[in-house]
Amino acid sequence: MNPKRFVLLILVCFPMALMAQLEAFLLLEKPGTGNRIRYYVGDEIEFKRWDEKEFYKGQIVQLSDSSFFVDNMLEVKLNEVEALADRSKVKAVHGFAKASFIAIPTFFLFSAANNTFNTGDTPVVDEEVYPLAGIFAGIGALGLLYNGRKYRLKNKWRVIIVNH
Repeated sequence: MNPKRFVLLILVCFPMALMAQLEAFLLLEKPGTGNRIRYYVGDEIEFKRWDEKEFYKGQIVQLSDSSFFVDNMLEVKLNEVEALADRSKVKAVHGFAKASFIAIPTFFLFSAANNTFNTGDTPVVDEEVYPLAGIFAGIGALGLLYNGRKYRLKNKWRVIIVNH
């Protein structure tokens, strides 16, 4: 390929590639820190308004300069939002909690198998297994209680729409 045509092709395609990636998003951030959460069109969002007590969940269908729209084009103005909830890590934490519960019988099984077949010691289950099982049960219980984080905007968090 001719080098002039190659350079021309890059000059034409590069701005188009940048334009394709510029999509508006809702940004929850704590200024002065690196803490940022982005919500794009199609993402699920959970929010609470100032005059209401419960959180509402919906899928973002559109963003404007001062508001976002969720399911069935319900408009939520940014100045009406008191808090946003981040539930993105809940599934991973619950999966880890369930895995810790599965580990508990494994400890008992291996201890009993070792004492029965290898050493012949009594009691069949070693004393060290009980505190270890308790620790894993505590980790599992705390993990199942985890329900995500809530970011209250009055605690120096802000929510803005970023248009490129």
